[in-house]
Amino acid sequence: MRPKDIITDMKTMYGIQIMYSKAYQALHYALSLTYGTHEETFQRLLSFGYVLEQQNPGTITDLQCADDSKFLYFFMLLGASVRGFRRCMRPVIAVDGTHLKGRFGSTMFVATAQDGNEHVYPIAFGYGDSENNLSWEWFLDCLKGSLGHIDDLVFISDRHASIEAEISKVFPYATHTICCWHFAENVKKPFHRKDVASLMDKTARAYTEFKYNRYMGKLRNLHKNAFDYVGSAGPYKWSHVHCPQRRFRVMTTNVAECINSCLKFARQLPMLTLAEFIRNMLQRWFHDRHRAAQSMRHQLTDASHLVMLQWVEKCGYMTVNPVDWNIFSVKRSGK
Repeated sequence: MRPKDIITDMKTMYGIQIMYSKAYQALHYALSLTYGTHEETFQRLLSFGYVLEQQNPGTITDLQCADDSKFLYFFMLLGASVRGFRRCMRPVIAVDGTHLKGRFGSTMFVATAQDGNEHVYPIAFGYGDSENNLSWEWFLDCLKGSLGHIDDLVFISDRHASIEAEISKVFPYATHTICCWHFAENVKKPFHRKDVASLMDKTARAYTEFKYNRYMGKLRNLHKNAFDYVGSAGPYKWSHVHCPQRRFRVMTTNVAECINSCLKFARQLPMLTLAEFIRNMLQRWFHDRHRAAQSMRHQLTDASHLVMLQWVEKCGYMTVNPVDWNIFSVKRSGK
């Protein structure tokens, strides 16, 4: 429900034209009656976290206040999330921050992975005043304390300076990479060339050094300044083939941004209500995906099985001849 929806309903149902400010006030008054005020929910966050930890084994919450007892940060990670991530998720975490629409204008921090069926796998959520070095350091510290040491860990984010600085501080053993979509957009804006951004995206996703060099050669011929800009950013940050650790085809922060999209309405709710909304959403997701996993008929996940079928179909057009005991000549039929 948005203020303009209230304006439309009042006009349609009662023939009354009201101002946007009046509709906005009415909406937030109704929300406060239903979910409580923002001030009230801040006071109940500590007890909410305690009950959540007691009723959900392995769940970790943390609340930090300033010396004058004013709210600073809140962290929430469900036990089911951390158990699933440590047992069977690829060690690639997308982190992102998004602005909350409540009265106090806080920021929500999200850490998300991707499961074997290419679904969004939420790990942790945090709330703070804004995206800055202190808030990101606090969130990442909580995340590290909850997950423990993860071998070959990779983070993906946009190019926010605070994220890069604090990941290198809190997770010195992890590899920090940047979202290839955001990077392509950063390339497109100063040079005003969509074709440059498209080629940049292909370059970032290249699986072999040969294809990477071929696309970089095309980029050099297409726009020398864009080529220099891309090279100065460090290929290991954005290129799949040059990443020191495996990115498992996770090249963007889409999984984190999908969470933000799912919470589009909930972001205007008081913080406690938002936290409960997230808990309920994750409970529903995990239940539904557990049932779906039990009904899978293949050794691979459905998404991976589909990828294998696509590759098998492509192989049908290939001719394979042995060169040595472990070397083969592969040619496309008719070429």
